Amino acid sequence: MTRFLYKAKKGVDEVIEGVIEAESKEEALNILLGKGLFTTSITEYTAIEVERPKVEKIRKIKKTKKKISSKEILTFTQKLTTLIRAKVELLSSLWILYEQTDNIKFQEVILDIYNNIKGGKTFSQSLEHFPKIFSPIFVNLIKAGEASGRLDSSFEEISEFMYREENLRTKIYVALAYPVLLLFIGLASIFILINFVIPRLKPIFEGLGKDLPLITKIILHFSSISYKNVWITLVFIVALFIFGVYTPKGNYFFRDLIEKLKRSMPIVKRLTKNQELAHFSRALAMLLKGGVPALRSLEIATPSIGNPELREEFKRVCYEVAAGGGLSKSVETFTSLPVFFIKMLAVGEESGRLVEVLEEIAQSYTQQIETDIALITSLIEPIFILVLGIILGTIVLSILLPTFQITQIVH
Repeated sequence: MTRFLYKAKKGVDEVIEGVIEAESKEEALNILLGKGLFTTSITEYTAIEVERPKVEKIRKIKKTKKKISSKEILTFTQKLTTLIRAKVELLSSLWILYEQTDNIKFQEVILDIYNNIKGGKTFSQSLEHFPKIFSPIFVNLIKAGEASGRLDSSFEEISEFMYREENLRTKIYVALAYPVLLLFIGLASIFILINFVIPRLKPIFEGLGKDLPLITKIILHFSSISYKNVWITLVFIVALFIFGVYTPKGNYFFRDLIEKLKRSMPIVKRLTKNQELAHFSRALAMLLKGGVPALRSLEIATPSIGNPELREEFKRVCYEVAAGGGLSKSVETFTSLPVFFIKMLAVGEESGRLVEVLEEIAQSYTQQIETDIALITSLIEPIFILVLGIILGTIVLSILLPTFQITQIVH
């Protein structure tokens, strides 16, 4: 089979370009004619890797490869949506984005997608080669857009979905930024006092012998142990950081630990569950709106749930729906979700407005998340200040008490 690059007219104004496989040029012309296309040009086509040296040249300048963040994927999608809406061809749009992207790793991904499309694959098939970057939700919405001929609408839906998810994630990070900074500064202050300030004052305090206050003796003893092992402690912290950030096992271990902590804290547990339900509702609504069949939409949206228990529950819901069960009834039977969620699904099914109802559910849970974020922030800050204040106050008091004793002895 030979590949041919063709240009053809469909109707009076529409011009189509593409690649077709056939035994000969005559057979290719007949196939196109059978599809109602009037061919204006057809040439034998061989896919060639496009300007790999350019990527190699950039790599010499920028040695490191950054990870592809969700924000970069969002920016890529938003720019691609703008270009497609402006009637720029998909290949030309990808090439423009390839040249504008700073992240080399992402550049290589865009280049591979570009070459795959030029080689005859669809955009969705090209995206499937990068499952860690483009989620099944992303790929299937593109696939639905290709099937319906409304790729621009699919891009707009994906952009809106990713923007909302990124916006919610940013709100959570911003809310936790100050408490985390406060905790870091407090722990750093305690570390410096215990390991560098108190050891210098220890010879002065030891001159008082047994007259030292109990609190000072405890702090001095703790400081002595910590000071002897300070470098071991620092090496351990650095090793733990490297293990957690740069190794897959460490990454999984700490992620799993954080998930367990989140599920054990009441307010955080509610926040996490609401976030999962908002994400799932929005994803399912978007897939249904994009023209993906109901059961397939449910099967695609289910793996995007982060909570393993909830994910398993929705897998059972998928099996039940596939067997002919209703969505709301299956959710009520196999999950422990809030009554509000189940009742809203039932209303959506009965009224034939499932997409709109799912969007309303997502909006409702997003508002609850924002309220919980405000509550957590208002509680966590004074708690951190109180705890760190007690610890630092105890250390300072342990220093001041013997100082007062020395002053009294001098007088």
